[in-house]
Amino acid sequence: MNNALSLPKENVQGNMMDDLIDEEAFEEFKSLAENLNLSEEQAQAVWDWIVQGALRFVDDLNESASRYCSDAENQLRGLYGNDFDMKRKAALNLIRKYGGRELETFLKKSGIGNCREIIAFLINLADAAAEDRGLVGEKSSVLSSEEKIKAEIARLMAVPAYMQARHPEHDSTVQQVYRLRKRLFAEE
Repeated sequence: MNNALSLPKENVQGNMMDDLIDEEAFEEFKSLAENLNLSEEQAQAVWDWIVQGALRFVDDLNESASRYCSDAENQLRGLYGNDFDMKRKAALNLIRKYGGRELETFLKKSGIGNCREIIAFLINLADAAAEDRGLVGEKSSVLSSEEKIKAEIARLMAVPAYMQARHPEHDSTVQQVYRLRKRLFAEE
């Protein structure tokens, strides 16, 4: 049984097998096969079965993850309408500005950045940050925050998204006006 056991090469892409089954697991299996007195053919057949099962598992997992991401994006596009791409970009800019490339990389590698609820949260956070832009801060002009809030409320109430209940962005625009009014009357 010396080194007769090998990884099957068919259906293995790149170094996926190295990531999936490490050398230690391979050595443990070889030791187990020897202890069970499996022939080389038996050991290879069992090993191939294990590897093929692991590859099927990874394929199923990737397919489920892809389906989830697609469903999440469709739901978010339905929620945010034509502004989805712009809002997603604003959320990514927020991540880069305050979390850096490290956070961006973490969100991608961990898969958390594909979670519908996390994406919606980050989009809402970016929207809130955009609402605050020009209202508070060092670069504020002579106008008071109260006047700026009133002007923003008036601007939002004049757009079709606010005035037309069937508009895809109606609910989010109404919520923006509501949040600004709460701020104006110090209800937060």
